[in-house]
Amino acid sequence: MTEESSSIIADNSTATKSPTTFTSPNGTVLTFQSAGNYLSSWLQTIGHTPDYSMEDVLPEGYIPPPLSKKAAKKAALGDANVYAGPPPGSMRVCTVNLPFYGPIRSTPWANKALAKQSASFEAVKELHKHGEVDDNFQATPLRPKKKGDTKGTKSRCHDTWEIKKAVIRDQLPRPTGGVGHGHYDYQTTPEFWSTCPPFNPRSLHASILQLSPAGEGKYDHPECRLMCMLTSRPLPVFKKSNQVEVRMAVGEQPPLCATMRVINGGKMDTFYSGKLDQALVFTEKLMRAEVQKAFKTDLRKVKWLLLPLRREYVPPTKEQLVAGKSVSLKLDDISWKEVDAVTDGALTLPFTFDDYDSLKREIVDSLATAPSEMSRRSYIIDVRQDLHPLSSHPDVPGKTICDVLKEGNVTLPQLTEPSQPILEVETVNLAKTGSYISTAAMAAEERPRQYLVPEFEHRHCIPASVFRTCTVIPYFIFHLESMLIAEEMSAKEFNSILGPELALQAITAPEGLNVPRWTYERLEILGDTLLKFMTTLHFYLLGGGADSEDDMNKVWQDRHMLISNRTLTANAVKQGLVKYVRNKKFKVKDWTPRDWELDQPPGQFAPKKAMPTSFDGPESRMLGDKVIADIIEAIIGASYMPNKDLDSVIAILHNLMVPLNLFKTWDDVKHVLPPPKAEEPKNPDVPAYISFFKKSSYEVLGYKFKDNKKFEDAFSLAPAQQTRRIRERYKMMGNALLDLYVIELLMDNYPDEGPASLSIMKLSRTTEGLRCALAVELGMPDLIIDGDDHSRSELKRATHFMQKAKAQADEDLNENEQGGVHYWEEVVISRVNGSIIEIVFGAIFEDCNFSLEPTQKIFTERIAPFLAKYCRGPNGFDPHPKAMLTRWMQKKGCQFWNLTAEGPKLNQGVVTCHDKEIARECAFTQHVTIRHVCLAALKRLRDENYIEEICNCPSFKKVIPDDEKIFGKKRA
Repeated sequence: MTEESSSIIADNSTATKSPTTFTSPNGTVLTFQSAGNYLSSWLQTIGHTPDYSMEDVLPEGYIPPPLSKKAAKKAALGDANVYAGPPPGSMRVCTVNLPFYGPIRSTPWANKALAKQSASFEAVKELHKHGEVDDNFQATPLRPKKKGDTKGTKSRCHDTWEIKKAVIRDQLPRPTGGVGHGHYDYQTTPEFWSTCPPFNPRSLHASILQLSPAGEGKYDHPECRLMCMLTSRPLPVFKKSNQVEVRMAVGEQPPLCATMRVINGGKMDTFYSGKLDQALVFTEKLMRAEVQKAFKTDLRKVKWLLLPLRREYVPPTKEQLVAGKSVSLKLDDISWKEVDAVTDGALTLPFTFDDYDSLKREIVDSLATAPSEMSRRSYIIDVRQDLHPLSSHPDVPGKTICDVLKEGNVTLPQLTEPSQPILEVETVNLAKTGSYISTAAMAAEERPRQYLVPEFEHRHCIPASVFRTCTVIPYFIFHLESMLIAEEMSAKEFNSILGPELALQAITAPEGLNVPRWTYERLEILGDTLLKFMTTLHFYLLGGGADSEDDMNKVWQDRHMLISNRTLTANAVKQGLVKYVRNKKFKVKDWTPRDWELDQPPGQFAPKKAMPTSFDGPESRMLGDKVIADIIEAIIGASYMPNKDLDSVIAILHNLMVPLNLFKTWDDVKHVLPPPKAEEPKNPDVPAYISFFKKSSYEVLGYKFKDNKKFEDAFSLAPAQQTRRIRERYKMMGNALLDLYVIELLMDNYPDEGPASLSIMKLSRTTEGLRCALAVELGMPDLIIDGDDHSRSELKRATHFMQKAKAQADEDLNENEQGGVHYWEEVVISRVNGSIIEIVFGAIFEDCNFSLEPTQKIFTERIAPFLAKYCRGPNGFDPHPKAMLTRWMQKKGCQFWNLTAEGPKLNQGVVTCHDKEIARECAFTQHVTIRHVCLAALKRLRDENYIEEICNCPSFKKVIPDDEKIFGKKRA
């Protein structure tokens, strides 16, 4: 094998002697790694797919190594091993077939990936020689693909949209750094702390802290004490409400969620007789015990102090605070007896282990600890009188309790009272190990128990209920400071329109907090819809309403200029909003209280990392343009919640420099255009032989039109250019309205649903197929007032098939009693039926002088019940076959596969992998075609394991976890 290896290495070194880079006349360098992309781009422009083939060749002059004695013996007996792979010592040569220029062959390489890169490299050099690519190796084909190639509806729409975007691409702001990522300031310190004066006994403001460790809003936890946080100024988060909820998350997969209810306790009475100094000492001892670090501070620097409230104290409920009840925390509400015990007494005290009754009293709300400051602590659950130190350990058979304790601590003193009872305890989870939040996540009977000898333990001076609550203080302070920063952003940039909780949610990125319902993603979906609605309304009014002569392409382009991610990002950077974005995870092990310092012995070296202060400047971090744009949309969404106030949305948009100069409040919208005038019904001037029927009531879905012409325009299929333009503008406005109503409905019905399922539900409720089904359900095709024979035939055919599909769906619903059938997905959609609902909504919206009430009433009474009956909920969506195929191919590491689906009549879908056809399916609609061809490809590639035969990607994984679910066990 040594000779074989040396032969391969020798030949491989010969291959690598050939140039692996090529420099064009303008200095652009072509490499093995970049050649494949340039070649694929050129092939795409001429309408071809890559065509590679591999072969195994033996290097010239290769001498096979001699057989070993064992192999020679097997060969003599005719039992030689058969090689499953390529011949020993062989090299890989790849050939790529270039259209118009024939095959291009690579030099020999040791593996397929390098051979393929070499072939692509040689092919691009050949194309450059013939002028098929320029000096930047960008495609300049001499025989480009014809523009008239047949494409499906979706492909044509995609190309049309890409052309529209290309027209304005150069007018948009450039992406940050050219790649859409940049370094930005990251504000970590709230300005509020730097404005707080030193503590004064006569000017103290209280905030009541009430922990819900399970994050369910249940704040009457019997094991957690209410705490009082003192500050020298009232927290600014109480401007709009006397309480806020600070959300906290512990861990990653999945995170454990908790909330801290913070209640405005008002200004307190004067702290007399050194009470403020006592509060400082109590806070110091508490934080040293919680963080297990030797901290100290003084009243000139510290910004907050903690004190326990009496066990009997009952805070006001949320309903009482909403009703206007004010809270004024009194000095007597603080548990000064416990404060005195901590500040004036010993840190730990021994248990009275020889007196059961005394011991029983001492364990109430107590911590067991070793007689030292930085030792591990335990919550005492009970005194076990049925156990003693020499009893058999309940969890370790064959050993006594003392034996088990000595295994963990060889320095235990000699036992003096063998008959003393045993303490049953739970280990304390400090902040760095998940705090009490992780403890509360486990059922009480599942929590690990320990058994301690009272003689070997001391009782800590801090009560257990206080300690439980304060284990979350590092998490709480971090998220409270983030809320203070969000409040400062709202006050400075948006005139305090945003509440602190929604403001914080709007600026929290998913990478900063792994709880989807607490990040900007839900608000971003709402904000994106609101931005689209407001800008659509702006351009609708700017053109003078439905009768505008504006070019619709120009209108779409102008609107996209305003709502583009690049525009939003540029405005955010210009306005200085980026520094507020929260995208860094909280690292509890690195946390230290602000304005505190380490209590170090003299002569000890100071830590390299400085302790944080209230005057720290911003840090630097990398942030993507897409995240910034999403944050801006989330801020728009936050302004709409929870009161659905469009005036706040408009004010936010003005602050974000979105030029909506036609209106400053929602009431202004009604005065931009002249009000509609009531008219007498007019008979449509249409020949009788092409008229469906004559409408006299001019009423639809319970709404009677004030302007009859608007009704006629909405239901007219006349080919006149003016009528078509009016319908197109109605459709644009109605589409934005329907999107807004759908996302409002979903946000209300699914308040805790994550952004992914929320987005899927929104998309499924705004498809053209659903609008076709909805139009048929509401009888819209019957209201068309004119149309030629072809239009009438198309409407009749589409309506018939939709009604047939609905009848089958209703039959299935009666049998199975479940909704979410989406019967329209298997029916060919009608262009007329697909747009009539949007057109009607746009026409009604203008006819009622831009009041939302009529269209909202129609949506609530007619459309929402239909969506509730036939649309799927958050758990009703099976993974789409295309998504399943994409994710599975990514996990397998295969990079060379493709999916195409083209129409327009009979759509044909093809999946190829490594230039081999895997599946081909046909259907009358493109989405059905894609579904069927992806299922067929999954069956062949995954279920039949055909991918192993054809994939030669370097990143290919033979076995992934999903394979175990399919085959039941790992394959060799």
